[in-house]
Amino acid sequence: MARPREFDMDEALDAAIGTFWTQGYEATSMTDLMEATGLHKGSLYKAFDDKHDLFMKSLSRYLDNPLGDDAGHPGRGQIAARGGARLAAGRCAPVLRSTGTAGLPGAEHGPHDTEVSSLLQGHHARVSTLLSETIERGQLIGEIRSDLTGEQVAKALFVFSAGLLGASKVLSDTIDTAEMLESALAMVTPG
Repeated sequence: MARPREFDMDEALDAAIGTFWTQGYEATSMTDLMEATGLHKGSLYKAFDDKHDLFMKSLSRYLDNPLGDDAGHPGRGQIAARGGARLAAGRCAPVLRSTGTAGLPGAEHGPHDTEVSSLLQGHHARVSTLLSETIERGQLIGEIRSDLTGEQVAKALFVFSAGLLGASKVLSDTIDTAEMLESALAMVTPG
């Protein structure tokens, strides 16, 4: 007799965020989540209080995942490595198919749910600080343009990314994310 598969919280959270991402929070049912995670109803409710609890835990896990390895990638190289790592990990692919979020799981919920909004704002602050520091290191070694502050370049990259993600919802068949990553890097490279 085959032994039942053990519950893996990380796998369940990853499966759940993928489902929320592709379908949107409102359109995702508990049945969808049971199917995605492989958990039965009782197991799902034993592990999570409700759909919102599962969403918050899966969104937290997604946002807490590292964006790439810092070692050996100063400045422009680190931005490329982080962007490339996100692409390689498939973190952009669900965005291109997203029907309910503006490029980030939780975006549809953010304005109406203070818990989600707080989580997203905290994530944005962490990522913005990290990106600004990376840009400033790149400016010191001449890999990133220095006519703007690190914070200004970080904001420009953030807006570029948000625009790419928004456009991807409509133009998923015509957007090449690797090409767009190269375009973003070209914008920050000294001319």
